[in-house]
Amino acid sequence: MENIKFNFIHSQAKSIYQYNSLQTKILKCNANIMFNKQCLSKNLIPKYANIKIPRTSKAASFTQTKTHTIRIKDEIRFLYMKKTLLNKSLYIAHLKVAQEWGDTWPLIRDYIHNSINTDMAKKYNTQEKKIKKLENTKNNDHKHLHSFHPRVINKTNINFSTNELNLLNKGLKYNLPYKQKNWISTLAIEAETVITQLPGHHQECLRAIIQPTASNNCTNSKPTLATPSKSTKPSNETGTQ
Repeated sequence: MENIKFNFIHSQAKSIYQYNSLQTKILKCNANIMFNKQCLSKNLIPKYANIKIPRTSKAASFTQTKTHTIRIKDEIRFLYMKKTLLNKSLYIAHLKVAQEWGDTWPLIRDYIHNSINTDMAKKYNTQEKKIKKLENTKNNDHKHLHSFHPRVINKTNINFSTNELNLLNKGLKYNLPYKQKNWISTLAIEAETVITQLPGHHQECLRAIIQPTASNNCTNSKPTLATPSKSTKPSNETGTQ
């Protein structure tokens, strides 16, 4: 079967050449669909989808990543639409050429498919090389990422914990959270404002629930004064008689 060769005259075998062309286009569509799906699964960016956006901010970088993904998905969608139209045309061409050539058509079809498969094997090898090249480019880009200097350089003999270093990394303008002196009064006013907006039969119940909590917070927030011991003498007493 492989040694059989057909030399067709264009005027006699127009439908055969049409079938060959449509079958080749469909198989190339399948190869391109597989290539784009591999790029999506491996987070690779083919050249046609490499849309450059100035990376002036984190939002711009995120937009560029989304743009690449949308471009590849649109390409896959377009290839599927193209494949559907080609399949319809191939079906019509197949019926026509089978009617024209009769019993000879199966031999001709096998010869066409063998010829196309040889060409498609070269295309798949080319796409595999493209995938490997994109993967190598992606790995090299990750290796050459710029590394910034540490924000905190410890020149002392003190060993800081991880939490302390995280706090120092926030910078000199970072303020520790603290409670204001009159935070209880402010809290009581805000609570009373909310309570007055409720129905009357709920107000007293909520005041009774909030009052013990506010009293406990008020007691805990008062500073504890150191009581003088019995052995200490008043400061106005002197040792002279």
